[in-house]
Amino acid sequence: MDYIIAILMAGLSFLLNRLFLRYLGPVSIISAGPVVEEAAKTLFAYYLGADLITVHMVFGVIEAGYDWQQKSTSGGITAPFLSIAGHSLFGAGSAAVLLLTSSLWLGLAAGIALHLAYNVAVVRLLADKTANNSGKRDNP
Repeated sequence: MDYIIAILMAGLSFLLNRLFLRYLGPVSIISAGPVVEEAAKTLFAYYLGADLITVHMVFGVIEAGYDWQQKSTSGGITAPFLSIAGHSLFGAGSAAVLLLTSSLWLGLAAGIALHLAYNVAVVRLLADKTANNSGKRDNP
């Protein structure tokens, strides 16, 4: 059941993220995208009795597969590795807060906060890397 939920949520998230990118633009990476992904994974896993961490990890593996397929533009194995590690972290955070507080909504909020913070950090790192690379080209 855990794997089926993860696969379904990966498909749903992929479609929704494409929709968000089309209508909201890149800002969706640090706004609607993480909220919808975490809500889908956490709520469906919880209400269907699946293991929260397993669903998040499998989702990360599926995203890593997509990243790996895109590797010619993403720079190797870094993006796939970070997909697995990141989604595992989001699931562990949600599960830990749920366990500590017995509140699904606080667990969901924790996963969303972790995902948003993670995406902001990645966007900043990529922006810095791009700025540094463009500066190197201008100054031989």
